[in-house]
Amino acid sequence: MGYKIYAPKPMSDESMEMLRKKGFEIIGEWQDSREDMKKYMAEADVVIARVHFFDDELLALAKNLKLIQVHGVGYQDHVVCEDAAKRGIYVAYSPYGNHFTVAEGAVALTLAMTKHICEYNTKVRTPEGIKAKMAIELSGATVGVLGLGNIARSYAEKMFYGMNAHIIAYDPFIDPAIVPSYITMVETMEEVFQQADVVSLHIPGERYNKDLINKKHFDLMKPTAYFLNTARDILVNNDDLYDALKSGKIAGAAADVNYEEFPDGKKLLELDNFINTPHAMAFSDGSLLRSGRNCYREICQVMLEGKEPKYWVNQKGFIPKK
Repeated sequence: MGYKIYAPKPMSDESMEMLRKKGFEIIGEWQDSREDMKKYMAEADVVIARVHFFDDELLALAKNLKLIQVHGVGYQDHVVCEDAAKRGIYVAYSPYGNHFTVAEGAVALTLAMTKHICEYNTKVRTPEGIKAKMAIELSGATVGVLGLGNIARSYAEKMFYGMNAHIIAYDPFIDPAIVPSYITMVETMEEVFQQADVVSLHIPGERYNKDLINKKHFDLMKPTAYFLNTARDILVNNDDLYDALKSGKIAGAAADVNYEEFPDGKKLLELDNFINTPHAMAFSDGSLLRSGRNCYREICQVMLEGKEPKYWVNQKGFIPKK
C-alpha cells in the first residue's frame, strides 16, 4: 500500500488522479470535522492544505506525517511553521499557481472601486436610485504596490500596460534584478501612501505583520485615493480602515477577505465605499490546475524521490524525524 494523503479539500480531479496513479492512497476527502481531522492526521503521510488550519494538537497526532503541502501561497493560514519544523514536518507552498488570477481580480477590484461599479449596481435597483459620481481616471494615475512578489508584479504589469498607470513600489527584500523597468522603487512604505492614487497591498500575512497598515498610513493618503487588500486581513487594522472610510479621509477601499473568519472587520460591510469579496480571487480553472500540478510535483519529489521540497518554507528550526 502506498503513502497516505489526507485531502480534507481535494485538489483538481487531474492532480488527484495523477497522485493515485503514482500509488498514493487518498484518505479523508471532504472529511473535515475536528474529529475527522484528528482521525486522518494520525494516519497521514502527507496533508494537502487548501482551507484548513493544522494546529499543534493535530500535528502532535501526526506520527507519520512528513509533508504539509499548501495548495496556494498563504502558508501562514494553514500552519505555524515553527510547530511543524520542530516535529520534522516539511511545509511547502505553491508559488506559481494562482498569481495570474489573483492579479486579474486585483485589477477588477481596482476598477470597481475607482468607477463606483458596485455602488451603482446596488443603488440603481432601489426606489431612490443613484446619480453619477465623479471617478478618477486610471490612465496617468499613480498605482502604489506594497510588496513585489509574483502576484504584485503581475498586477503592476496589467495596470501599466492595460491602464497606462504610473507604478511605484516598496519592497525592501526584492532582488533589483527582477524589478521591471516600468516600476519605480521608493525607499519607504510611507512614500507609497503619500503619492499613490491607488495603494495595493501584497505583503505576506506573517504574524509579526499584524496591523502593519493602520491609521498612520491612511492619514498619509489623498482624500481621493483608494486602498486595496488582496493579501491578508491580519495586515490591516480594520478599525482604522473603517474610520478612514467613514470620515472620508480616503475615497474607498476593497478587500478580498472572508469576514466570517475575521468578524472584527464585519462593520466595513456597512459602508458604501467599501467592496468585499470572500477571499475568492484565487479561484479559477487555470489556478486550480496549476496549483494542483505544483503540489503533485512537490509531493512526488519528497515522498518518492526522498528530496527536500523545492518550495520549502520552514527550514528554520527544522528537526528531521529519526
